[in-house]
Amino acid sequence: MDKKQFLFVTWEGGGNLPPVLGVARRLADRGHRVRVLTEPCLEETVERLGASCIPFRRHFTRSDRAEVLLKDYDSKSPKPALDSLLFGPMAITAEETQAALEAEPTDVLLTDCLMPGAIIPAEAMGVPTVILNHMPEHLPGPNRPPGVMGIAPGTSLPGKWRDRLISRLFRWQMNRYLPLVNGLRRHYGLEPLGDVLELYHGADRRFIQTCRGFDYPIEPAPENVRYTGPVLDDPDYPGGWQNPWPEDDDRPLVVVSFSTTFQNQREVMERCMEALAELPVRALVTLGPAMAKAHFSPSEHVRLESFVPHSQVFPQADLVITHGGHGTLMRALAHELPVLCVPMGRDQHDNAIQVLRSGLGLKVSPKSSPAQIRRDAQRLATEKAF
Repeated sequence: MDKKQFLFVTWEGGGNLPPVLGVARRLADRGHRVRVLTEPCLEETVERLGASCIPFRRHFTRSDRAEVLLKDYDSKSPKPALDSLLFGPMAITAEETQAALEAEPTDVLLTDCLMPGAIIPAEAMGVPTVILNHMPEHLPGPNRPPGVMGIAPGTSLPGKWRDRLISRLFRWQMNRYLPLVNGLRRHYGLEPLGDVLELYHGADRRFIQTCRGFDYPIEPAPENVRYTGPVLDDPDYPGGWQNPWPEDDDRPLVVVSFSTTFQNQREVMERCMEALAELPVRALVTLGPAMAKAHFSPSEHVRLESFVPHSQVFPQADLVITHGGHGTLMRALAHELPVLCVPMGRDQHDNAIQVLRSGLGLKVSPKSSPAQIRRDAQRLATEKAF
């Protein structure tokens, strides 16, 4: 087999890493040369994949994975993500990607969908580009509104007009950064764009890492889009799972799993624990790095763990209560588990809509009472339709 050289560009965003680094691992396992331009806190993670790590020197410089970079947890606007991730550091992303491309020959550049600035120097140098969409489609199309808003495409005439209006507002918001994007493109000797979204549509490929049936694909399909299915690798945090309950304990096992990154999830996790305290279940709550140092007072049959690989515990589980991150949902559904979604932001509202549409679970608000969470958890655990 002809060996190739691949450069990945990504960041520590929690749920983005298993699908992005999962592709890197598979390429390294096949003997290809893989380099990853990313944050210093991921150096050991990358090297364990059999790849080489190139640490960012500016902005994406966290040495502690628990340090918060994307502070979007108390904002209903996309501005924190646009300013601190997509566009604010775009010049840094482009500059350091260029340095990595110049350091070694590269056959393909693959970048996280939230770091599209990496494709600008690659395009200028003639390197084929792939954008890895580690969540369902988030761009608007003729048949759908933009993602990350928790809105299903309209089917009636008023619904379709709503989608068009929202899509225009989305493009307006994105195109506020068009002067920055075009300034960078001119710096690299490239023609300016008429729309920021052309950055995505101009990549050689966009791999959307979900099941096509779990999405509202753009129609007609953009030429560069491929649905590649989810990557179900576990995150690389240390931890394992040994059932702490007696082998003859046949109570249903409920797994409560929220984001590994900070989304101000403490209160909703407490309400989930309170809801489960009055049910005849075994409950496992995974805290993740974001909540590992928080203090909780769970009931006797609620077990707290910093991290448990889903691949180890989901085969034994009966129900998953989750924020609705794409990776957690895909792993739960792969094990035929009903899910109670408690979306808090990002792509989670879109994912929860798909869960409801497909009859795979239920959705509640993060502000729901323990009683409401308890009622829906009971439904999911007892109704075979789910």
